Amino acid sequence: MRAVVPLIFAATLAGCATHEGTPDPTPPAGAVPSDGPHAVAPDDGWVEAFPGVRVNVARRAVEVEGIVPIDCHHPETPDVYLEVIVCTPDTREHEALVMTRALPSHVHAALLLVGLAPGSPGAFVPDNEGRLIRVPPRGDPVRVLLFTDGDEAGAPASDWVVNVTSGRALSDEAAGGWVFAGSRMVRRQGRERYDADGEGTLVGLHTFGAEVVAWRPVYNPESVIDEPEWIANRAVVPAFGTTVRVRLEAAD
Repeated sequence: MRAVVPLIFAATLAGCATHEGTPDPTPPAGAVPSDGPHAVAPDDGWVEAFPGVRVNVARRAVEVEGIVPIDCHHPETPDVYLEVIVCTPDTREHEALVMTRALPSHVHAALLLVGLAPGSPGAFVPDNEGRLIRVPPRGDPVRVLLFTDGDEAGAPASDWVVNVTSGRALSDEAAGGWVFAGSRMVRRQGRERYDADGEGTLVGLHTFGAEVVAWRPVYNPESVIDEPEWIANRAVVPAFGTTVRVRLEAAD
């Protein structure tokens, strides 16, 4: 883990997260500013480590603010298929539960600060016969909780996702759960960049290979390989534009 810390901080300070298509780190419209009435007081252990990214070392937790970017309550489009849980602007908002302007590389560094160790995102690797082998993501286990105004307990993000056919919650998946995969560094336009900053995959569901926090089961985003099956849970997902606080904490 020590070897990764300088890499992430150096990449962030060098501006790898400022290329075209990467979100501005200012809070999204409608989000509560860090000094607003809902901000967590420093004496509660929460500190803003990066723009829009708070850490609590004692709780081994990281928080970011976001909004609900989808409308699963529209009568004409009630089934909103999901491929990610939390994304950044101008990436996958149409298939995500939460959109945040926090930089994924900042969230990675914050998770390191609270003592979590990254592994690697999931992948699809061809075998000798050309078939795709599913390689699960690795990393320290992470609990993903979602909070709305007035909700002090929060809800597991997996409760906000259900199977389109059976109606069962994602939280019922026996092999489920998230891990700190840590995305990856890639070379684009002659520079090393943190992949999730460009791809926008902060908390994943399907496997794109760039997730900071990845879902353990490996789902291919190509519908010809894995038929889409997970949608937003209309019973619990709030209205479009609702402010949501995302907490990532050690699950051990």
